[in-house]
Amino acid sequence: MYAVPVVSNAVLADALFQLAESHSPGEDRLALLRAGYAVFDHPRELAGSRRLPETVPLEALPAVALLRQCQGVDAVHAAVQRLAGRGRLHHAGSRQHFLTAAEVGAVLAAGSELRPQELRGAVHWHTRASDGAATLEAMARACLRRGFSWAVACDHSRGLACVNGLDEEGIRLQQAAVRAWNHRHGDELRLLQGLEVEILEDGTLDLPRSRRAGLLIVAAVHTELGERRDQTGRLLRALEEPGVWALAHPRGRLFARRSGLRANWERVFRQAAAAGVALEINGFPRRQDLDAGLAAVAAEAGCRFVLASDAHHPRHLEFDRIALALAIQAGLPRERVLNFLPLFGLETALEERGLVP
Repeated sequence: MYAVPVVSNAVLADALFQLAESHSPGEDRLALLRAGYAVFDHPRELAGSRRLPETVPLEALPAVALLRQCQGVDAVHAAVQRLAGRGRLHHAGSRQHFLTAAEVGAVLAAGSELRPQELRGAVHWHTRASDGAATLEAMARACLRRGFSWAVACDHSRGLACVNGLDEEGIRLQQAAVRAWNHRHGDELRLLQGLEVEILEDGTLDLPRSRRAGLLIVAAVHTELGERRDQTGRLLRALEEPGVWALAHPRGRLFARRSGLRANWERVFRQAAAAGVALEINGFPRRQDLDAGLAAVAAEAGCRFVLASDAHHPRHLEFDRIALALAIQAGLPRERVLNFLPLFGLETALEERGLVP
């Protein structure tokens, strides 16, 4: 188990976010928010560092320095009370159960049977065909440099209009590009074509069944996420859809913005296990979805998992480390995590479900 500093980056960052929210919109609030993210994303605990992150705005340096000098969590809370603006102080639920960058590093350094250097598959990344920043080939070459033997591209389907998802012609063009890559480089890195397909409000998918052949369908919710109504039925219906390989970022949460879907997760996880649908642990820093607590519940229900970077740029591929840290915290056994399978093991698992891309 890794050691937690007396005042961790998580505590410092949350204090800065609280201070920011206590101020009216303006320069002070923005500086404190930027400082909070700088601390949250810093790779080392500041308690053991002489210098503050260079990305902390000058205006926020006095507050950060004061908070870092506190000798415990209670002292941090007292300092926040003194420094607060006129607004109400509160711990936002949408910031709970996220790992800071320093915590991710500590979890991975502590050692586990889930070792980052043994990951074989890179799952759920985007290209310029939808909302990514790089071409399919550029993303594939980045996966190859990171030592993967297989990778699953997952651009958006057309149903999510705001990201310019793939229509039928776009899917065909990408299939041709995947075949061309595999013809040239398949012995080094086998590309599989996935598609991040939208789960509609009634639980059906925005991609007709007739167009799902040859695709690894990763189903996801991106709409109605602010609703407080229970959406268990929507997710259960989606898990019944033919051809679904995985359920992406199941809660749909975003750091400091929304807590995500309200659902009976035990029922959802039992249905996913029964249907053979893998659950995604999304490592994008502002998603971290599933979190470690819910992933442990899903493991108890018998689920299998995929670790996803949700990369929109080659440098984002490293976010699978965050997903791996969450999996370690959840105590997931290695055999439940599909990313550790060699290519032939993945192909066998897909054939068992009738999913042969």
